[in-house]
Amino acid sequence: TPAAGTIGPDLTHVGGRLSIAAATLPSTATSFARWISDNQHIKPNNRMPAFGILSNDQLAALGAYLAALK
Repeated sequence: TPAAGTIGPDLTHVGGRLSIAAATLPSTATSFARWISDNQHIKPNNRMPAFGILSNDQLAALGAYLAALK
């Protein structure tokens, strides 16, 4: 894409990857939701902040969206 993001990673086709979090989790909707809400416990000292402000339904929807980006 022509995106030139400076804050976060390029998520184009992120759902098509075999794994996320440096091969710690498979690329599934559940894994995306878990990573967003609890990433520091999965991979300590990574640069992404935890997003504890999202409800379980919002996390599930976001995880499903990311997994669909094939």
